[in-house]
Amino acid sequence: MRALRRQGLARLAVILATVIGAVAWAPWTSAAESERGMKWQFTFPITFTTSKTVDGQDGTSFDIQDDVGWGLGFGYNLNENFMVGADLTWINASYSANIATDINNDQIPDSISTVSGTLDASTLNMYGQYNILKYNITPFVRAGFGWTWIDSNIPAGPAQGGCWWDPWYGYICNTWQPTFGSTEFSYGGAIGVHADIANKFMVEASYNLLWIDFSKSDTTQFDGYRLNIGWKF
Repeated sequence: MRALRRQGLARLAVILATVIGAVAWAPWTSAAESERGMKWQFTFPITFTTSKTVDGQDGTSFDIQDDVGWGLGFGYNLNENFMVGADLTWINASYSANIATDINNDQIPDSISTVSGTLDASTLNMYGQYNILKYNITPFVRAGFGWTWIDSNIPAGPAQGGCWWDPWYGYICNTWQPTFGSTEFSYGGAIGVHADIANKFMVEASYNLLWIDFSKSDTTQFDGYRLNIGWKF
């Protein structure tokens, strides 16, 4: 698992170095005024979320490992300074958990069980961004809100199954297993640098914070880094 994470970080470093090289290769663009106003943009976010410990109730806690994630985003530049948009990002992170168990069903924790696995998490975020300068290269600040869906992949019951008639494939049968998960309100912000390249392409590098309002524990802060690669039209 650590080897895979190192490979992901290495790929992210290569992409970031390529982007920085492309911007440095065309230094004259930084002094030019941007033409991004009244244009749509489509982006591919590459995210790196740092490790985090989440404390729950009655001694339950999760240690979530850092992870590289991906996503899709779009936005509209109202002018050279203001942009509004939305993106959907997801990660598949390893974790270890200490789970308080109730053996005799008296609602008092009796022992701690240790489990490990991977969780799936995705965040739908709607945001506003302020590009401080009207030039092709500019620092920016961003704030947004949305919802984060988390699936622990811990079974919540026995496997279930059923059969039905599919309109394309005919009669089929399948099984699935319910798992513990939740959808929580989230909000956050970012600071970074935006660069327009050749009036059609753009890249952004930023530091991001995300707060998730867990219903069964305190609001938890996650932080990480993001590289957005996209184009304008």
